Amino acid sequence: MIDTVIFDFDGTLADTNNLVLNSFKHIYNKYYDGKWDEEYVLSTFGEPLALTLKRDFSGFAYEEVLASYREYQADRFEKEVTLYDTVSETVKYLHKKDIKIGIATSRIKPPTLFALKNFDLDKYFQVVISAEDVEKHKPDKEPLIKAIQGLDSSAENTLYVGDSKFDMECALNAEVTPVLVGWQKNSGELAEKYKIKHVLSKMWDLTWLI
Repeated sequence: MIDTVIFDFDGTLADTNNLVLNSFKHIYNKYYDGKWDEEYVLSTFGEPLALTLKRDFSGFAYEEVLASYREYQADRFEKEVTLYDTVSETVKYLHKKDIKIGIATSRIKPPTLFALKNFDLDKYFQVVISAEDVEKHKPDKEPLIKAIQGLDSSAENTLYVGDSKFDMECALNAEVTPVLVGWQKNSGELAEKYKIKHVLSKMWDLTWLI
């Protein structure tokens, strides 16, 4: 019986796509004279920011590039980031039904906690596993296993809701039931590739799986 739901954050609970894309565009303009591949950047969504920046901006000082990325986002998050349709209602419904709720994200913890508080959802999540909480990041199973342990749950009773290939592979590696959100443009491709049984058209659809 499903008694636990763990969520990814970016692209799953909150629409951060434009903010993240524009942040990357900003640093590509600064360090590579605007030469960038949007499709490639989109393909990195779901992996830790530090990994992406250290790999793709290896010729520059990591801390400087990170500061430029963060500087662009300053004061923009609250204006540009919104929850996806029915996310708030679904989280509150799960909480009311005594479902254990957590997050396993490749984001760092402070902005994740800030975002949850900003959306008035922080009180519903019993555990938040972020990039600095693990040694191995998604698609490795460690983030999900830590979240499951923190919720005193089990893999067979857990759904993991995400939007990227990293999320789906993480769920499968942890032997957790993967649930794919259907509102990203590559959702159909991912569902077919990973043979995902549960694809959501809106977050409220999740309540039918509980």
